[in-house]
Amino acid sequence: MLVSHSKKFIYIKTTKTAGTSVEMALQHHCVPAGTPIGEITDCLESSAGIVGARGPDVSGQPWFNHMSAQAIRNKLPADVWNGYCKICNIRNPWDKTVSFFHMAFPKIKNEAPADIFEAFRSWIAEADKLGSDTKIYFIDNTPVADEYIRYHTLTEDLHRISEKLGLDVPDLPEAKTEQRGQNKLPYQDYYDAAGRQKVSDIYHREIDHFGWTFD
Repeated sequence: MLVSHSKKFIYIKTTKTAGTSVEMALQHHCVPAGTPIGEITDCLESSAGIVGARGPDVSGQPWFNHMSAQAIRNKLPADVWNGYCKICNIRNPWDKTVSFFHMAFPKIKNEAPADIFEAFRSWIAEADKLGSDTKIYFIDNTPVADEYIRYHTLTEDLHRISEKLGLDVPDLPEAKTEQRGQNKLPYQDYYDAAGRQKVSDIYHREIDHFGWTFD
């Protein structure tokens, strides 16, 4: 998560949505000039803004990467939460679920497609939450961001928001892009009817609000 006082934005970081890449691209607006930017960082808080800790262990940090909107709102002054532009990345739930699967089983990308699909269908039949991050950017069953960056139109949406807010955004770093391998298979091919319906049930609020479709 990020807060920029000079550009007056709050970035709420969801999961498996290219959030780290966007976070790193926006971070220079939230820290004093010359502050190094890396994929892993401790919490940084200054007069310039706030950078939530990111990395394999963020426990004990007052601000951290996948902090919920509710928790961010509770810690920020009301005029900051209400007055700053809130930004969030979102992604098609069926595609995001496949990404969670590959994160859980990083070596499976080297298997034959038929074996990958079989393993995915077995996994999704037993899984509970499927990586749902609704609680990160919803409060009281309502999404709270003012601007959304959709995964499939990432560059276009980021540029649009940057122009609106007067942000100088460098090229996006490619963070965490290796999990599905070079021969990325269409997410639709992973699903049988039961798995497709399970994602629809778990993500019904996102699907209803943003109009996501399987195709």
